[in-house]
Amino acid sequence: MRILHTSDWHLGRTFFGVDLHRAHAAFLDFLVDTVVDSEVDAVLVAGDVYDRAIPPQESLELFDATAQRLLAAGVHLVVSSGNHDSFMRLGMGRRLVDPAGLHVRTRLSDIDWAIPLRARDSRDDDPAVVVYAIPYLEPGLVHARFGVPRTHTAVLGAAMDRVRAHAAAHHPELPVLVMAHAFVAGGAGSESERDIGIGGVGVAPASVFDGAAYAALGHLHRPQAITPAVRYSGSPIPFSFTEALTPKQMILLDVDGPTITPTAVPVPEFTAIATLRGTFAEIVAGAAEHAESLVAVELTDPERVDGALGRLRQVLPGLIRLSYLRAGDLGQLELPDAAAAAARSDGEVFTAFVEDVTGRAARRGEIDRFETALAAALREDA
Repeated sequence: MRILHTSDWHLGRTFFGVDLHRAHAAFLDFLVDTVVDSEVDAVLVAGDVYDRAIPPQESLELFDATAQRLLAAGVHLVVSSGNHDSFMRLGMGRRLVDPAGLHVRTRLSDIDWAIPLRARDSRDDDPAVVVYAIPYLEPGLVHARFGVPRTHTAVLGAAMDRVRAHAAAHHPELPVLVMAHAFVAGGAGSESERDIGIGGVGVAPASVFDGAAYAALGHLHRPQAITPAVRYSGSPIPFSFTEALTPKQMILLDVDGPTITPTAVPVPEFTAIATLRGTFAEIVAGAAEHAESLVAVELTDPERVDGALGRLRQVLPGLIRLSYLRAGDLGQLELPDAAAAAARSDGEVFTAFVEDVTGRAARRGEIDRFETALAAALREDA
């Protein structure tokens, strides 16, 4: 049978204020066409279906229409909640729609609510794989219920213990496919993701998924393989300029007995996004080919150009961000190192932010106010 691994749709998201609804609609048309053309039996969405807890009406309707199209084609749709979703709203009515083939998992009690799946054209009723969808687990909210330390490694480990125990007792003959929304060590993030941990406590090792034939991950927006069997599909649409440097994809999973084989499915560019670097004159000279793009401009002129923003917007209507690069910044465009960022302490992240924004070191009073605010937030979360 065939399964399509996706994640991080973020329906309702904007790109620096630019509405992405049309791009999302185009992606979902592409997804449905891919499902039909490739004879896919089930689609997975590993968290962050929506961009916020209360999505706009048009995003709700877009998901509803897409789910209806997939179910009408005989395709199962498996959805778990991410850190952007409201687990209560997304999970409302999940028991009612489950028999129809829309399998929504958002609660702790859903972790061992198994989803046995078989190919639509199978001549017998025996499932080919069993799916367990782990919703996003906020350590501060769930660690006490698991009786484990307040880290993502601990809570994910406890969830996987439940999965392994249930699979061994009820589906010992089937390969186990696990969905999870988390930052797994070895992954590279991008600037468009919401941080789910400070100082490294939000990072979990890939070994937490031992026993699963495949782990379909969500949260990181760049497609990447942590191990051959632990992978991020990435978001289908870029939500930042650096993220747009990496081509988007979905992952097609072929299930053959105990083996699950992943294959990348390239996703077209539904919104043109470009980062242009050069002198003011060079950017203006090449502007015509980016007239329909959303653009970030990085000027390398040694002196600031009078009226640069207004003059550039005349030739680049989609200009969103303008910055000047210092002489030491003129290397290749680089993607952020999220793993290194995750290893920094909360104080280091704050002081680096102040220095980057203001060009000076953080003052003692600013650090004190930050530490007071952080302590208050942690007490409230606990």
